Amino acid sequence: MDNDFYNQLIVTQPQQLLTQLEPLIHHSATDLEKEVQLQARYFIASAYYYLSQRNKIFSVAEKGLTLARAQGEQKFEARFLAILAIGALSKQNFNFANNYANQALLLAEELAAETLFHGEILLLAAQVYYETGALQRALKVMVKANEIFTNLNDTKNRSEALASIALMYDELGQPEQAIEYHLQSLDLIDIETNLIEASITYYNIALTYHSSNEPQKARHYAELSLHYAQKAKDEVGAAYAIYELASLDEEQQAFDRAFELVNTVIPVVQENDVTGMIILSHLLRARLLAHLQLPDWEADLAIAEPLVEKTASLKRRIALVRTKAKIYELINNPPSALEYYKQWVSLNEEQLKATQEQSTRRYQAMFELNEAEAENELLHTQKKLAETELEAKEFRQWLLIILSLLLLIVLVAAVAMLLMQVKTKKKFREMAMVDELTNTRNRRSISLFAQQTMAEAKEKHTNVCFAMVDIDHFKSFNDRFGHDVGDRVLKAVASAIASELRVRDALGRWGGEEWLIVLPDSRCESIENIFQRIQSRLKTMHLGLEDAPVITVSMGCTNLLAHDMSLDQVVKRADEALYKAKNNGRNRFEINPG
Repeated sequence: MDNDFYNQLIVTQPQQLLTQLEPLIHHSATDLEKEVQLQARYFIASAYYYLSQRNKIFSVAEKGLTLARAQGEQKFEARFLAILAIGALSKQNFNFANNYANQALLLAEELAAETLFHGEILLLAAQVYYETGALQRALKVMVKANEIFTNLNDTKNRSEALASIALMYDELGQPEQAIEYHLQSLDLIDIETNLIEASITYYNIALTYHSSNEPQKARHYAELSLHYAQKAKDEVGAAYAIYELASLDEEQQAFDRAFELVNTVIPVVQENDVTGMIILSHLLRARLLAHLQLPDWEADLAIAEPLVEKTASLKRRIALVRTKAKIYELINNPPSALEYYKQWVSLNEEQLKATQEQSTRRYQAMFELNEAEAENELLHTQKKLAETELEAKEFRQWLLIILSLLLLIVLVAAVAMLLMQVKTKKKFREMAMVDELTNTRNRRSISLFAQQTMAEAKEKHTNVCFAMVDIDHFKSFNDRFGHDVGDRVLKAVASAIASELRVRDALGRWGGEEWLIVLPDSRCESIENIFQRIQSRLKTMHLGLEDAPVITVSMGCTNLLAHDMSLDQVVKRADEALYKAKNNGRNRFEINPG
């Protein structure tokens, strides 16, 4: 399996990776090499992570972990433990998540401390610790990861570490530093290649500006997040960005537009089982229905309320009572509104107390980042929070309570931001190397593979053969039936060839209706049977068109020779053999011995 190729697909086209690799994991270990099975499962779990489909991680990674342990593959065991920890977060199993993360870290340190592998496991563990509230532990692990990537001069993973530092600053109520680190992380990556990473970072910047009461900047970055999520075909990431835009519209009283947006979010988050966003989007729609004086807001509350009770999250409880208070105010029910505003004050006092209890640990964590200015800002924010808490207790009339709560929430948000999902993934800057029409390698990709294979073969004194394949009379398909049929013929031929190759072989579209096949550890004299099987497959393919001719191909083959210095020399000989096959009547296999 070409790991570099699939690592690149995770970043650029994760959905395409799933299409290619998901069929592999349904083979038994006897049908497929165990190493391939393990790697395929890890790639698939990572792609789900990249697409924010955490609920799908668990089943794939759990079987991968079992297989890794059975085969004694300890590095894969550590990888699957780490990704299982992320999957456990989606199920709110925080104890399991922390346990898996701890096991993964211990194993990684034992196997390969201070390496790229160790750093990547550290980043996943930091994500788990952060989302389960162990902020100081998350900082310690993240700082260690950043140290490893700095020593290795690994900019792509350093970008991930900087993004994590940014979230820590956000959590500590220092938005300016948070945004600075987010932008630094973007400077280290190619945004047009790392679409999902860009979308996540822009979304986090939007949240920071939103909490800092800068709605125009928040909207700008939310729109950037949506643009890159849609470009990456990340529907969950797009849903997060759309929800943020809807929230901004609500605050600016653009209720019709907000309502239209949130209605597009709810089906996506429900389908992907994103519990936190299901709660928030239904609460937002309930408030919007009340603003618009429309019925059925009770139905949205009925969906959100049991989920809030199940998560036992103080943040979610605050969001629920805030929504109820606002709705009853809008429908002119002052007694109920006042009751829920009182609950809102009580819950905010509870949250404030929890925040104050955590402040010492957070303050100590800041020293691990060597940012002395964080102390003054944090202490200043705590003082303002305490003053606001006292003011809120003195209010007696419910309108004054509303005003004090708004101020309190703004100040609380400066220290205790909503814990945001940080989707850390592997990032690479190379171009995607797949031919869009036939789903095979493109010319650049097959050329790189061929050159690498030649170099390895010369070093190890092993065989390689190269074959050029061309569709016979392809022009007639386009001329008689149109280019749509021509495209179907190209796809059919690509599928027929690929189905007869081994896992270690490579197929790439060279141009037009021509392909290059690279077969390591093979010679031309032994692959004519592959050509025959390809022809047999093509004979059974039907285009569903009257009088359509049978699809046939011609193949020219050559072996790697000791004096070959470049891929051009080899391809030229294979081309000559292909032309010989064409001149001898087509539908033939010819060898050029060189």
